[in-house]
Amino acid sequence: MYSKCGNVQKACRIFNKMQKKDLISWNSMIGGLAYNGFGEDAIALFYKMIEENQKPNDVTFVGILTACTHAGLVDLGLQFFHSMKSEYSLMPKVEHCACIVDLFCRSGRLEDAYNFIRGLEIEPNVVIWGTLLSACRIYSNFELAKISVEKLLELEPDNSSNYILFSNMCADAGQWEEARRMRNLMRSKNVQKLAAYSWIELDNTLHKFLVGDKSHLKSSEIYEVANGLSLQIKWVPELDLEQPV
Repeated sequence: MYSKCGNVQKACRIFNKMQKKDLISWNSMIGGLAYNGFGEDAIALFYKMIEENQKPNDVTFVGILTACTHAGLVDLGLQFFHSMKSEYSLMPKVEHCACIVDLFCRSGRLEDAYNFIRGLEIEPNVVIWGTLLSACRIYSNFELAKISVEKLLELEPDNSSNYILFSNMCADAGQWEEARRMRNLMRSKNVQKLAAYSWIELDNTLHKFLVGDKSHLKSSEIYEVANGLSLQIKWVPELDLEQPV
C-alpha cells in the first residue's frame, strides 16, 4: 500500500521490521522499489533475497526486470531474464518478454528489440508491439514502425491510437501518402477517436467535461469563470525572476 502511494521510505521501514518475510513480502518490496524508480535498490534487495535462501517466482522477475528497465541496465536485465529458465526453472511469460522489449526500447536499441520479438516462442501481445511502436516514434524508425502497426491492427483493429500514432509519424517523416492511407483505413473501418474527458468528483457526483461541450447543467457559469481566469492570466505582468516573489 505504501509503495503504491509512493511512500517508499515507510514501506521499507515496515519491511525491515518484519521478523519473518515470505515471498509475497519480498515481491512487494522489490516491485515497490522498481516501480518508484529505485532500480538499483530493488536489484540489491533481490540479491539479499537470494542470500536468505528465498526462491524467486515469476512475479519477482517482473519486478527485477522493471528495475533494470528504469535503471537502464540492459545487460544485467538480459542476465536476469535468461537465469529464469537456467537457474530457477521458470518459463518466461509474456510479461517478462514485454519488460525486455521495453528495456531495449528505452535504450534506443530498436533492432535488438525487434530481433528479440521475432525469436519469441510465445505470441507477442499488444503491449509488446505497442512498446516498439512508441519507441519507433521517439527514435524515428519508420520501417519498424510500419511492421509494428501492421501487427497491432491485426490484434486490435478498433484501437484508434495505433492509427493516429502511425499516421502522425508518417506526416512527420513526409510520408503523406502513407499518412492518408492510414486515415482512410481508419474511416473505412469506422474507427472513432476516443474523446478525452476531464472529470472531477464533487459531493459524491462525477462531473465530466469535454472541449466545447455545453451539456453540463451549469455550463454557462463554468465557461464564464473559465473565460475570466483566461483574461486574468493574460493580464498578469511578467515576473522579475531575479527578485523574490
